[in-house]
Amino acid sequence: MKDICAIRDALKEWSKEVDVLPAAGGAQEDLLHPDPEEQEERSYTDERIFDTVFERSIEGEWWRTEIFRPTTPILRSQKHLFRYFLDGSLRSYFLGTVLEGERSSPIHYAQIGACILFRHDAGTVGTELLTTRQFVFVNRKSISDKAWSHLENVIGKTNALLEDLAAPDLFTRHYGDVDLRVRAGGKTRYKMRELEAEVMAQVLDKLNDETWLIMDGSLMFQPILQTLQERYVGRIPPVLGVSKNFRKDPQFVFGRGPRAQRFSIYSLLAQLKHEHRTAAFSAYGGQVVFWYVRLRPQGQVDYPLMGVVKCELVTPNREPVSTELIDLLSQALVAERSVTPHGRDRRWHAHLYPIFLAEQAIRNAFYSREVVQQLMRWR
Repeated sequence: MKDICAIRDALKEWSKEVDVLPAAGGAQEDLLHPDPEEQEERSYTDERIFDTVFERSIEGEWWRTEIFRPTTPILRSQKHLFRYFLDGSLRSYFLGTVLEGERSSPIHYAQIGACILFRHDAGTVGTELLTTRQFVFVNRKSISDKAWSHLENVIGKTNALLEDLAAPDLFTRHYGDVDLRVRAGGKTRYKMRELEAEVMAQVLDKLNDETWLIMDGSLMFQPILQTLQERYVGRIPPVLGVSKNFRKDPQFVFGRGPRAQRFSIYSLLAQLKHEHRTAAFSAYGGQVVFWYVRLRPQGQVDYPLMGVVKCELVTPNREPVSTELIDLLSQALVAERSVTPHGRDRRWHAHLYPIFLAEQAIRNAFYSREVVQQLMRWR
């Protein structure tokens, strides 16, 4: 409790120099948009039409006659491929509005975390790395230099980090000043992804062709992508990005000329059978290859896009990936779908259980919503 009390006291000290309009009832948790992963993915690239199948097989170009491929599960007892699991989590709270003359800025407090779990041969998991950080966000342009310097001074005596709410970053570059409260959610998510990249880099020495890491989310985030490209020149990094939510606007083209088939993502995934994958496509200028895998039968979910995950690999040499490798990863991934936290998360249908456990480990390390709301009060 010492950390959060120190932050609260620092903000109270600062409020003696500026006027603050507190949030009604104390800290209010910011609820992110329903699909922040989709918004994040749109920030990486404007690509919407994908027509380059980016895999090569010793069997030949199978996708010219079919666009789906079976992925019979490979259980851990058969081949224990995925050993490390990385996820990040965040919580953001609106604390109030600071007023200086005609200028004003929202004040936000945020907790972020990143966790890597390691799974032993027996199936038990343990925490390999767990890092959490606390932030205070204020719009630098909306307060005086004196007020900002004072805030830097008091926050500098705590374990929190002060960040400019209006500073540009990839996730919030399209937000205007009128969206500062919305912008806080994007800033918090960006900091979380930066922390995930830092944590991932610390376990790369332990990975190899037989020991893979699953990372929740896209690998197109620049700090992650750059680290993997520089570290694994000439070969595929043993890191698989898996997204539970993904863009719903891509179009896919199979074949060339008048016989080419065009699919929206809805029509493509509606035809994707249980324990099957799609062909893999090139994205981000050939730096990433991606495909979709159905983890659950459509009869078990309410919507054809449920029960499907998007998979990504980084391709440092921008060359097609082996079909056999994509098959292996997809088959091992299908076997990760059980056990599922049904009813505890709206994304249960696409959860991988070790990733769910990593997220829970982070949230258990956070101060609870009740603690923040009780302690982070101005008076």
